[in-house]
Amino acid sequence: MKTDQNQAGNQRDQRMLSDSQIASIVAAEESQAIGYLGEGSEIQQNRATLLDYYNQRPYGDEIDGQSQVVTSDVSDVIEGMLPQLLRMFTQGRTIGSFSSTDPNYDQEAQQKEEYSNWVFMQQHDPVLILHNMFKDALLQYTGAVKVVWDESEESDEERYKGLSQDELTKLELDTNFEVKEILQDEETGLMDVVGERVNKSGKVCIENIPPDELLIARRSRGFDKPPFIGQYTPKTRSELLEMGFDRNVVMSLGQDNQDDSEVKLSREFNLEGGVDSNPTGDKSKDLIYLGEYYLYIDADEDGISEYWQVFFAEGRVLEKTRIDDHPFCVCVPVPMPHRAIGTCPADQVADLQFLKSTLVRQLLNNIYATNYNRMIVNERVDLDDLLTPRAGGVIRVDGSGPVGDSVTPLVSQPQTQGILQAIEYTDSMREIRTGITRYNQGLDTESLNKTATGFQGIRDMSQMRIELIARVFADTGVKKIFERIIELASKYQNEQMQLRVHGQTLDIDPSAWHYKTQCNIDIGLGSGDRQEKVANLSYFYQQQKELLQLGSPLVDSKKLYNTLEKVAVEVGLKGADLYFNDPEVPQELLLAENEQLKLMVQQMQAQMNNPLAEAEAVKAQAALQLKQMDAQIKVLQEQVKAQGKTAELQQKERFHDDEMALELTKIEAQNSVNVPGSLI
Repeated sequence: MKTDQNQAGNQRDQRMLSDSQIASIVAAEESQAIGYLGEGSEIQQNRATLLDYYNQRPYGDEIDGQSQVVTSDVSDVIEGMLPQLLRMFTQGRTIGSFSSTDPNYDQEAQQKEEYSNWVFMQQHDPVLILHNMFKDALLQYTGAVKVVWDESEESDEERYKGLSQDELTKLELDTNFEVKEILQDEETGLMDVVGERVNKSGKVCIENIPPDELLIARRSRGFDKPPFIGQYTPKTRSELLEMGFDRNVVMSLGQDNQDDSEVKLSREFNLEGGVDSNPTGDKSKDLIYLGEYYLYIDADEDGISEYWQVFFAEGRVLEKTRIDDHPFCVCVPVPMPHRAIGTCPADQVADLQFLKSTLVRQLLNNIYATNYNRMIVNERVDLDDLLTPRAGGVIRVDGSGPVGDSVTPLVSQPQTQGILQAIEYTDSMREIRTGITRYNQGLDTESLNKTATGFQGIRDMSQMRIELIARVFADTGVKKIFERIIELASKYQNEQMQLRVHGQTLDIDPSAWHYKTQCNIDIGLGSGDRQEKVANLSYFYQQQKELLQLGSPLVDSKKLYNTLEKVAVEVGLKGADLYFNDPEVPQELLLAENEQLKLMVQQMQAQMNNPLAEAEAVKAQAALQLKQMDAQIKVLQEQVKAQGKTAELQQKERFHDDEMALELTKIEAQNSVNVPGSLI
């Protein structure tokens, strides 16, 4: 049987496609992908046009001597949406949260939540990543982020003096240290050592991808393992060698042309002159386009396609690996059903910007013509005087005839009223298409004259459009970022980590995660502005307090804390932990209970001056000791529960029970009063 299995394995190896066959498959998929520049690309041309509109570049139909103004509608819409979107995602303490359907794995879900938010918010710049991702999506159809595991090496030179032979041997056995030079003192026999220490460290790396570098198959219906997806990006020979590709293959690759795609030229239009990728002529800096592609290939020809990662350059396969999923997290602001790429707000208002620019140009041209009328003249007029407009200036005319026969103005009819109405129409169409209105930007001078109900309706409709885009972003690209972080940590983070989160030290071992949890993105959605939300939360808080005072099981201290947490977020704070104690954090509860116990001690001392209250004071002191012990036991229970050490909890409980009984016995012996719980 074993021999048959080996023969079958050899037959499968023999049936494996060659690199040249795989290269032809990849080249065919690449040429048919959306965004490929080989034969031109409509989406890339649209992206270049939208960038020109955003940057208010001329349209190319300008006439010398007439208005050439370009309005900023595309820029206004994009920059109006970004602050609201970023506030929704970054106003809270965390962005991603994880939950499990099995209560036994709640602790694992909590660890994933803490770890993923720590990686995204502490090891990276979350605001800049989300800003670039969202801006690309709003302006260029797609906003993409790549999340990969980076195995980096850092080398440092180290010098040791006066080492013995045993110390040198120990140093040589260190796998992370390479001895470069040894100098021995002939008199003492001690040695000076020079070497290099290489520290290998792996971490999750998150980087934004330019939209024009992302390719995806035309037949794709989404970004969840599409038939073909990848990044087509320029690299230098040096960068390819650093990525670990074969040196002979890299040096044999031809140099590609300059990186001068339409989108890149539009993005960098205001740089001084062109950008030369290799001004020094150094071969290591030659530009080579590298395709990092993920596609289905039936490499073993068994009739079932597998998912592969293929690095592709100049029609050659540099490296191929069987994988589970691609690393790209993509947002599309206005998705279309049954297709991967929809549309974007910039595309929705581009035609309105062109229309409004034309109207504004005509308005200004009409004003110019009205203020400076064209003139009908004959040869008797001094043209220098006529063509030099000066306030109070004169125009000289030959005196051989009447002046009126020499100069006659060609009157232009004012069209400003009709043009202004047309401009107002384009503004209203932009507001309907995008949800960005002059009301939510504080630009309407007549908004105070609107009724409160009407103004609130306009504002709510505007916010609903932006909230829809935020929810789409949250459930697609942003959610994929956090799921990808956990996936990579589970596979490659083999050592236990110690994190400092919210002032607490957590020990997390991602390699122990085995349960599939659900990821949710927490964004600040809800109708109304911040003042309205705070007022609503305050009403909830009052209702909770009343129910708590009545002893209702509907409310507890944790529910009150959650409400205060939301209030803190809405007023611009990261959380309520600096102002209120979290009931689920035992250290904070112990601190609060100690403060209450101190107050009780002060009251007892005041009562001790009264001989009649002495016996009650002793009992109160015993009750105080009992409460302190109970509080300490609660802290230990919470700590041990978090660590899963049940045996240690029982041992510590028995120890504190004995200690508490001993303290109560001392009080009973000193005061000759019966104290419950003593050993006597």
